[in-house]
Amino acid sequence: MLQFEKIHGLGNDFVIINALDKKIKNYNELAKTVCNRHFGVGADGMIVAEKSSLADIKMLFFNADGTEASMCGNGIRCFSKFVYDNKLVKEKKFAVETLAGIMKTRVLLNENRVELVQVDIGKPNFSAKEIPVFTNDKSFICKSVDIEGKEYIISALNIGSVNAIIYVDNIKKIDIEREGKAIEKSYLFPEGINVNFVKKISEREIELITWERGVGKTLACGTGAAAAVIIGRRYFNLNSKVNVNLEGGSIGIEEYDDGRIIMTGLATSVFKGEYYNY
Repeated sequence: MLQFEKIHGLGNDFVIINALDKKIKNYNELAKTVCNRHFGVGADGMIVAEKSSLADIKMLFFNADGTEASMCGNGIRCFSKFVYDNKLVKEKKFAVETLAGIMKTRVLLNENRVELVQVDIGKPNFSAKEIPVFTNDKSFICKSVDIEGKEYIISALNIGSVNAIIYVDNIKKIDIEREGKAIEKSYLFPEGINVNFVKKISEREIELITWERGVGKTLACGTGAAAAVIIGRRYFNLNSKVNVNLEGGSIGIEEYDDGRIIMTGLATSVFKGEYYNY
């Protein structure tokens, strides 16, 4: 029997497990079964809390297909709510160890429960080699490519997780399941990538839809929102502080003068339970 809590960030939902004092075998297989929406709890991903020697607590993240990811923007907000509400950390500001580095978070309370979470997710990495992208260039920004007979202007970067950003004039015409999957699985990205289509509404507001690597279509993507603002600031005249509208709700992204990205958004508990198929 395994105790868990299900928490979502704008509809991007996760099963979160406290493993600080419990040894759990084979996280990858557990993630596949627990995230199954027919035979498990059902979620876009599984998150595990472990002890850290580098920060206040450690976060491990697994996609619904069982693959491990370095970080997840919505996931770390939900994780932060989980560890504070369950008294695994004591302070409202704390550091989280992830495979993408140390993330600093701050929880904002409503009636002594976490409602909003603000996360410093660091600075973007544009290295094509580290994403990786199949190119001879050092970075992959605003590149015109043909995928399955359609031309896209794609920018790729890593901001905790890897994201492809495509600004479009009409986001309603995008077939996210077909086009998102085609781009994720294309020769350009040998290890896959999150695919985000973006529509600029104003200098302070954008709309975004996402196809996530290892998951599929999701209602929200925190790192995708951050990546869209990063590219938008440099090439589409966005402000430093932008409201990003996703299918599951809105998230605030701010880029500081030193390049650090601050993400602010909701984290909402759905239910707690016990998982018996373990």
